[in-house]
Amino acid sequence: MKDVYQRLAEFLDTFPQRFPVNTESGIERKILKHIFSPDEAEMFLKLTPQPETAAQIAGRIGLAPEDVERRLFDMSRKGQVFRTGREGSRRYMATAFLVGIVEFQMNRMTPEFAEDFQAFEPILYSSTWMKGTTRDLRTIPIQEAVDAQATVMPYERVEETIRSAKYISISDCMCRRLKGLVGQPCSHPLEVCFHFGGGTHYFVENGLARYISAAEALEILHKGKASGLVCQLSASQDPNALCMCCACCCGPLRAAKTSARPSEVVNSSFFARVSENDCTGCEACVERCPMDALTMDGAARVDPARCIGCGVCAVTCPVEAVKVFRKEKEFIPEKDSAAAAAAICRQRRAGPALPVSEYEKINE
Repeated sequence: MKDVYQRLAEFLDTFPQRFPVNTESGIERKILKHIFSPDEAEMFLKLTPQPETAAQIAGRIGLAPEDVERRLFDMSRKGQVFRTGREGSRRYMATAFLVGIVEFQMNRMTPEFAEDFQAFEPILYSSTWMKGTTRDLRTIPIQEAVDAQATVMPYERVEETIRSAKYISISDCMCRRLKGLVGQPCSHPLEVCFHFGGGTHYFVENGLARYISAAEALEILHKGKASGLVCQLSASQDPNALCMCCACCCGPLRAAKTSARPSEVVNSSFFARVSENDCTGCEACVERCPMDALTMDGAARVDPARCIGCGVCAVTCPVEAVKVFRKEKEFIPEKDSAAAAAAICRQRRAGPALPVSEYEKINE
């Protein structure tokens, strides 16, 4: 009979986001052991991806409702299970590993977990994130970097997302936390991951985030931009998260950077262009580019195969010689999170995984 961690890995692989199974090293089971005890793993396997009350779950699995409520609430506090609602009306559900469970482990991470996760990360991204064409995050240009004549859709405006959100919370960047645990601290701001909508409450109640106003959110956004961070919204047109990412720590950006053509890997509708007449050759944009898309040849040159249209280069330029423009071939995100999850599921089960060897440089 398969052990519980093998069964758990296989169950997690049924989610749209997928999960690696049957790796040669068994690192995926080692990672799951950091997060779940055997009993907790067995309980997780009894859940569904749809929110249910403890009474509904108890009736389905033949246990006492009060016992199920206690166990699931405890697991939800550990970030092993997703929870909605208030006391007396809580619902619980199984959720994906990435994006999901691993982010919820932020306050439980140890140096041992972080070290094992570094070994696991290339396998995880080649088996999940890099499959298909719809990613769990999409890159949005910094608004000040966009050429005045370029069209920017409402779902591509970070500030508009912040101002229209009913609830906003902010948390530390999980990727920078992990790097710090293995002795590689990052100089970029740490508290720069935004959560919007109903899921915000889970992060705050679990001590993973704090509520903030739109005004404070915009201040944090400005600091992140100034530090050269890339804005990445969640997949759909109704985003529930905004990550401000660096190429030294962010798993998705590091995976994209190892590709020969990051522009085809990252979901973005924009690219940068340099005005040779205005460029002074200061190289500020070259130093800032997270994808190494810029080189100097008298003036700065943009490699369109590597440019992801983030605009970090443009806001750095002291003479505004760089601007971001809209691609002819746009990336149009799905309308809502359910449609995005369906697209991710369909694509990741249709296409082959890219070779893990291409992503070994991620941890260098």
